[in-house]
Amino acid sequence: MDVTVSERDDTAIVSVDGRIDAESAERLDTAISGVLARGGKRVLVNLEKVAYMSSSGLRVLLGKFRDLRRVDGEMALCSLQPDVYRVFLLAGVHEVFPIYVGLDEILASNDPEEKKENKSP
Repeated sequence: MDVTVSERDDTAIVSVDGRIDAESAERLDTAISGVLARGGKRVLVNLEKVAYMSSSGLRVLLGKFRDLRRVDGEMALCSLQPDVYRVFLLAGVHEVFPIYVGLDEILASNDPEEKKENKSP
């Protein structure tokens, strides 16, 4: 799994490519922790190229979501593949995260209410 972090305005975009499982989840944790360590408070996790996510990946995302909330930050997810979205549904955490259809739609909009997805990719 590869994880890259880019910045756009005041948002860190964490893009993941590959499987998020017990072995690779630590890399995702490290990437988001790095954003927090630099004082970042807005994180967008792009899951467009993720075909599989285990409970380890969910734990990392939930933990970092809580960490960001503690510092008045926010985290959202975008571009979930159907199988990955199904994991969120089965775990019952699909309503915890703001989940958006795609990266371009989020970044193009300045109104957060316009960015919301209907929660069904």
